[in-house]
Amino acid sequence: MTNTPSTGPAPAGVAPVASWIISRDTEAELEFLAAVFGATERHGSRVMNGAMINHVEIELSGGSLMLFDAPPEWPSTPAHTRVYVPDLAAAVRAARERGARIVTEPAAMPFGDTIARFRDPQGHLWWVHERVEDVDAAEMMRRFALPEYVAALGYVGETLAAEMARGQS
Repeated sequence: MTNTPSTGPAPAGVAPVASWIISRDTEAELEFLAAVFGATERHGSRVMNGAMINHVEIELSGGSLMLFDAPPEWPSTPAHTRVYVPDLAAAVRAARERGARIVTEPAAMPFGDTIARFRDPQGHLWWVHERVEDVDAAEMMRRFALPEYVAALGYVGETLAAEMARGQS
């Protein structure tokens, strides 16, 4: 076996920054992420401990996430993760069909993204963005004062506040 050093801060093929998604049922989470976002499991990354997944990595929208099953005695640790997708409406529809609760319906933002949020069946909150246009700083600042964007920003803030007050239920 040859030991070839990587050319960056992380081993070849591994993202230098990746979040952990800790779930009660990682297998169900993997199925949800594959169906909603087209996530794929990184070959050879799964490590089992009996029936529990101790580690698995997925590739999702050009990035990577690591997942594992929470032991029964651990508290819930819902993740909050932003994902850019090519078709926001399709992602929201797929999430709804697979049991996610929509927190924020799609809303156009002054910085050029349309965003939505949903809480998946495992309790994780997904902040889903679709890039619609590139907006320069001057135009973005102008938009922040327009009534339609003021209303959209208010809606996005209110839905998040209500969700966080509600918790995972």
